[in-house]
Amino acid sequence: MGIREANRLNGYTVLAERTAFRMEEPAGSTCRRKPRAAGPADCNHTGDPMKFKTRALTLACLAALGMAQSAQAIEVAGKLLEVYGNVYPQFQNSSYTDSVATGVMSSNMTSGKAAAGTSTFKAAPIDKTQLNWVNSYIGWKGEKEFGDVTVGYDLQGTLAKNVEAGTSLFADTRDAFVYVEHKTMGTVTIGQIDTIYKQYGDRLRMLGVSSSNINSTSTIVSGVGWKPNSAATTAAGTSSFNTRIGGQIIYETPSMGGVKAGFSYRPDPSKTLTQDASLMAAGLKWSDSKYFIGAGYERHNDYRAFSGTGAVEAATTIYNANPRSQDTVLRGSVGYTDGPLKLAADLSSLEYTEAAATVGKFSGYKTTAWQVSGEYSLSANWVVAGNYASNAAGSCSLLGGATCSTFGQGGTLLSLGGMYKFDKNIGIFAIYTLNSANESATFASSAIGGKATNMAMGIQVKF
Repeated sequence: MGIREANRLNGYTVLAERTAFRMEEPAGSTCRRKPRAAGPADCNHTGDPMKFKTRALTLACLAALGMAQSAQAIEVAGKLLEVYGNVYPQFQNSSYTDSVATGVMSSNMTSGKAAAGTSTFKAAPIDKTQLNWVNSYIGWKGEKEFGDVTVGYDLQGTLAKNVEAGTSLFADTRDAFVYVEHKTMGTVTIGQIDTIYKQYGDRLRMLGVSSSNINSTSTIVSGVGWKPNSAATTAAGTSSFNTRIGGQIIYETPSMGGVKAGFSYRPDPSKTLTQDASLMAAGLKWSDSKYFIGAGYERHNDYRAFSGTGAVEAATTIYNANPRSQDTVLRGSVGYTDGPLKLAADLSSLEYTEAAATVGKFSGYKTTAWQVSGEYSLSANWVVAGNYASNAAGSCSLLGGATCSTFGQGGTLLSLGGMYKFDKNIGIFAIYTLNSANESATFASSAIGGKATNMAMGIQVKF
């Protein structure tokens, strides 16, 4: 069925009848351009309908580049092609304190040594200022219905942090997937997308600008404060469960009384006899207009997040040589929305295991983490928000039962912020965050046992 649209773009009014695969324009019209002070043009286009179609698409593309007078998703060809985005550049200052002093007790997870020992290096403080595009993106999406079946796609590109003449506008691919949805059988999605675990938690993204930003709680709630073996010849897989990954296939049930379940699987395209770095995630959630309850699980096989690949075993370290491994997380999430108030909380249990073959080598690490978030609209224009996250020191084990220390692991994040909204799509914001790593940990690029303080001011434009 054709969709009649009226999109005001840069002082012009574009009227069109559109179907899924073509746009039908009136056979003839006249267009009278008014003076700027008198408002937009009165258009009743005449002549070649192809010229009108070209003009409509051109104006839509200009709008996609941020030249439209209103900030909203832009339908270029009805539901088949929509352009949208979330752009939130910020002017940011980051201050990193020095690390713990030399001689402070360390943990086995930090040093990787058989004897935990003490800190032997003191890092100097750092202060830097930058214009940060964070995870700003522009996306293209569309869908077409075939009775009870809908087929669609979604493509997103993150904006490059430093765009100069001759360089690409986009730095990386964010989401890139296609899906088939049946009203009663559910949805199958294939491509690069957040795992089900990531989708089914962290319900309150602070001020709508927390994705990959300084106020994101994901590094605390879904990660750890130790780093992988730097001596490995191949980098270890990620220790974070806040994962967007390509090559996934996801199935989600239709919503039944507010209940929905999902499962995602990512096979290892480079699987060998000794390594199968696959991923699996599952989740269950229930929500209505006020409440949200969810649970998520994710498993990483053979990511070797601690020992890495290609390391050589040594008597002085606890690293394994090419071990089979399995890392898992289980998280419970709740959310509450009532008028101007939004609240959310997450509690996660993380475990990293390796199949050690030599006594005294790393066998496992367990920890818990949690976060609470709140947001309140003081008025139609002013919003304030905050979050607090904590990651525990946890416990570790070595094959054979030797002592394994996690002294000084874990850390916290405190975030405070506010936004003034000109409308629902455009606003200016300010954020303050403090990451505090315990004596043997590092979070947010801090020195071991250091603190990272960030302050940022920016503008958000959504369309």
